[in-house]
Amino acid sequence: MRQRFCFALMVVLLGAVPTYAQAKRAPRPGEVESDPIRCWWKADRSAIRVGERFTLVLTCGVIETTAIKVVPAVNQLEPGAISLTPFEAVAGNRHEDVVAPPWRYIQYEYAMRLLSEGFFGQDVSIPSLTVTYNLQSSGTVNTEGRDQTYVLPPLPMRVLSIVPRTAADIRDASGQTFANVESRRNRATAEIVAASIAFAFAGVLAALALVRLAGRFRVRGAKVVRPLPAATVLRGAIAALRSARRDAARDGWTPALMSRAVAALRIAGAVALGRRVAQAHVTTGAVDRAGQIEVRSGLLRRKRVRLSAATTPSALMAAIETGNRAASRETLQPILEALQLFSTAVYGRAGEADAVALSTAVDNAAAPVRRLWLRSLIPFGAARGTAVPSMPTRAGSAA
Repeated sequence: MRQRFCFALMVVLLGAVPTYAQAKRAPRPGEVESDPIRCWWKADRSAIRVGERFTLVLTCGVIETTAIKVVPAVNQLEPGAISLTPFEAVAGNRHEDVVAPPWRYIQYEYAMRLLSEGFFGQDVSIPSLTVTYNLQSSGTVNTEGRDQTYVLPPLPMRVLSIVPRTAADIRDASGQTFANVESRRNRATAEIVAASIAFAFAGVLAALALVRLAGRFRVRGAKVVRPLPAATVLRGAIAALRSARRDAARDGWTPALMSRAVAALRIAGAVALGRRVAQAHVTTGAVDRAGQIEVRSGLLRRKRVRLSAATTPSALMAAIETGNRAASRETLQPILEALQLFSTAVYGRAGEADAVALSTAVDNAAAPVRRLWLRSLIPFGAARGTAVPSMPTRAGSAA
């Protein structure tokens, strides 16, 4: 038995309300009159053969809101409990419910067959089905109404015929169910994920291709590397002097350590005089050369740069005597004395090196070089104004 009700008038169909409250009234503004439950059959074919399996789908839509909910007795619709004589439910399953407020749709799919020899050439109807349901209202006190029934009309099926006798046309209903919707939705999701992964890989490969292409253009058109600033050059000279002093304290002043100290003193003297410092950007496997010190620069991509200068004691002496210089006498004099002492030790006769004198000279020269480095850190200072003019080199050269 079908019932009509209004969403706001929840108590109309509840069994525990007074009789006068069950009188039918017109919907108020904003209310919609609707059946609490609607069910329908759908078969995958309109004509069958005896013993042939066919698919029968039962779909029910029930009202489900925050105020009222229709609860059908779904246990009566299970494949093992449903009775549709003379048809037999061989198998069946329930699909996932679909919620489209204010409706909840429930769907069962049955595998049916007809086992009888007396229906050839006849119309055999799938019998009407009674669905029991009740209404539940939510509020301060949950209320459950009396059991009510909804009767599905019979569905005619033609045995060994094209269409049933009562059919209005010859078009069969679609065999699509909620299972097809779920299958297509899962397939669409999987394909979207696969496409996203493929696009991500394509983006990575495109980026790598652009980097390779840019690298080829960079190699073809030789790019002049920006020379290191005076502060970096002086920091490398100080580090070379300190490492030579530390190694000499452990192993004594060897020819290699003295050559390293001479190279660092020449570079510091060139910076003090405002002269050119040769800078060579080297790659892995480059051969070390005498008279050079190595400096590493850069934060993310570390670069190796070898520095060298041709400063001589006579050039420092001339600068001190003429007074036309970028640094003061107090800065140039310790560097000059240390360079003279080490030049004599490196290029003089063997056995003339005084280890104590060499160490003292390095200590005396390191202090003015450090002062030069500190002045080079001052933005727009005098030391920056006389920054080191360096020889432009190309990336990858080892000379």
